[in-house]
Amino acid sequence: MEELRAILHSIIKNQEETNAKISELNLQLSAKIGETNARIDRLDTKLSTRIDEVDARLSAKIDQVDARLTARIDALDAKIDEVNTGLGAKIDFLDARLDRVHLSLQSQIDDVGADVRHIKRSMRLFENDMDATLDRIKRLEDHTAKHPE
Repeated sequence: MEELRAILHSIIKNQEETNAKISELNLQLSAKIGETNARIDRLDTKLSTRIDEVDARLSAKIDQVDARLTARIDALDAKIDEVNTGLGAKIDFLDARLDRVHLSLQSQIDDVGADVRHIKRSMRLFENDMDATLDRIKRLEDHTAKHPE
């Protein structure tokens, strides 16, 4: 029995030592977990700060690009307006010139038409005069043929 007591005492002592070791390991593990969690928190803070910095830089870059593009778009819009105004003026000028040319050509066509009508009238008068002259010549020839001198 004494042996059993000694074994039991040895088991209890081993149990206490094991419990002490487990407690010590639990403390070490808790400390490690605390350190790891602290490290994770630091890395998370550092990463969040870095993300915020990158986001701020990207936002600034985007704003710069947007400002440059807006300026270019505004310049192009102004140039388009200028070109449209210039083209509108040129189109108006060409339209007015075309109207003047059309009126001038119409006037010339009217003048040519009047000249053609005049020439036709003159030709009819000339033909009538020629017919009358031919008739007179024919009558004269007939008269000369009938009355030779």
